[in-house]
Amino acid sequence: MAKAAKGFSRLSIFPVTKNDANGYTTGERIAITGAQSFSATPEVTEWKINADDGIFDSGSDWNGMQFTLNLAECPLTVKKYFEGGVYDEGTKVYTYKSDSQAPEIGMSFKVLQSDGTSLMVKLFSLKASSFKMDYQTKGESGDIAPAVIEGLIQNRKIDNVVKEEKETVTDDDLTWLNSLDD
Repeated sequence: MAKAAKGFSRLSIFPVTKNDANGYTTGERIAITGAQSFSATPEVTEWKINADDGIFDSGSDWNGMQFTLNLAECPLTVKKYFEGGVYDEGTKVYTYKSDSQAPEIGMSFKVLQSDGTSLMVKLFSLKASSFKMDYQTKGESGDIAPAVIEGLIQNRKIDNVVKEEKETVTDDDLTWLNSLDD
């Protein structure tokens, strides 16, 4: 029986430095603050083969997973991973161009479950395709406009692994989320 998700935290991204048939490596873990929600929906193409006046065979092909990530904040230093711009550490200026492309990243996070255990999740290949940020006046409500990031989850090329999940009851196990490299 699936357990209800009650929390989402400990979000981290990893710049992917190699993802091909010969190997998979990432850069150092980057902790992301302000994680609000994450959803992923499989994208499939259904197919069927007709023969002998009926359906001879049918199935579906996996094309990836569309994801949506909501962040309460997105500092300029990490925005480049979701939008593809360049952040200059010296001038503190973030520059986005019309031909900017978000780089491939990996991701890990923790989900608090209804029974008090945590589900740890590793995603090996994501690429953001849309970064939406609404700028609003403060007003009186205290509500914020989150950064909404959308894109596609793909597989690790060397072994076709898309994600790994592990349950834990102790915080000691959370170190499993600190790296995506085997």
